[in-house]
Amino acid sequence: MQNPILSLLLCTAFALGGTANAQSEPKKTLAVLDFDVRNYPVDAQQLIDKATIELIRINKFEIVDKYDIEYISKRDQVDLKGCYSKICLGDIGKRLKCDFLLTGSYDLLGDRVAVTVRLYDVAKGSFTESASRIYLNIPQQNLTMMEVAVKDLLAVANDENLIKKLTISEEYESALNNPETAVINNNGPRLGITAVVGSSTKILMADPKTGGFGYSLPALTSFGYQFEQVFVNSGDFQALFEFIPLIAGLEYGRVIPSANVLMGMRNSRTGWEFAVGPNFTTTVTAEGYMQGEDFIIRSTQGYDPAGKDVITRLDSRGDLAVSTGLVLGFGKTFKSGKMNFPVNLFVVTPGRGDSWRIGTSVGFNIVRKKTPSFTPMTTQTKPLSPAASGASAQRITIQ
Repeated sequence: MQNPILSLLLCTAFALGGTANAQSEPKKTLAVLDFDVRNYPVDAQQLIDKATIELIRINKFEIVDKYDIEYISKRDQVDLKGCYSKICLGDIGKRLKCDFLLTGSYDLLGDRVAVTVRLYDVAKGSFTESASRIYLNIPQQNLTMMEVAVKDLLAVANDENLIKKLTISEEYESALNNPETAVINNNGPRLGITAVVGSSTKILMADPKTGGFGYSLPALTSFGYQFEQVFVNSGDFQALFEFIPLIAGLEYGRVIPSANVLMGMRNSRTGWEFAVGPNFTTTVTAEGYMQGEDFIIRSTQGYDPAGKDVITRLDSRGDLAVSTGLVLGFGKTFKSGKMNFPVNLFVVTPGRGDSWRIGTSVGFNIVRKKTPSFTPMTTQTKPLSPAASGASAQRITIQ
């Protein structure tokens, strides 16, 4: 009868031996060759380096060292750049004595870029695996696209949020997919209305003969332009500098210039924003004193401020002056296709007296994103001699 302990030991030995054999089985070798970037402005060597780094990190293949590739290229007088066809890849694979070759392309498709990577099996003489995605045209993220492509090829999980940022501009806007331009840029015209609340209300609506302005309502429309600069754009948030010159009072036959200098923050995904800064407004003021309901100014005949409190206030008979205040504003930008419609509410603290200004403004602009220019490259090829023939090889050159 067979000893059960001996049987167990034999089974364990066979299992360990099988595991050791599996662990000692050598990895397949892979070399990274050139990428076709003839119609897209990107450095192919950087793509090769990035693909090599990702393959080493994934650790599914034994990667042929780039110095070995350079040695074979010099030894056989073969320029490996521009080698994309199966005939060329088969010849290079035999020279390098590797199992697989990795190649691919970056192709511009309108305002998008298609990134393709392909795995060539040297023994079979054919492409066995390939992966392709269409990305936003973001030159600063070309290497990130290569990272995603290599993981797709080898069935390694990618970060879905990263892929959204690289492929869907409107649904997941951030600094990653808009590195050169602001996600929301509200440079454009402004139309608004401002209401005055406080003691100045009566003055604005009073008769000009008594220092009033003759307004039918204590409110003015304004027209202007917003100049905006985004100086920080990270994640969902933007830090903004805004300069907004305006002209108001045209409906009353007046030209009242003003300017707002604002610093603020905006959520580029939702469009909500907040800003604060100084307001500079031209106004007309006079110095005088109150006598009952009347305001007596210096130029008035019989002016006698004795025993009266001399004050400076808004008065149409006075002199031009500059009034300052603090602007607090918040709002939201609504989107429709490539159009932005910013809507803002604001409050201006009193510059003189106790009157506040409360208003709203709206605007519009069209989003224009930059597309990098590039110079197409032309390729001239000459056939390679077979690796086993021993004849001197012809070069493949890219001009």
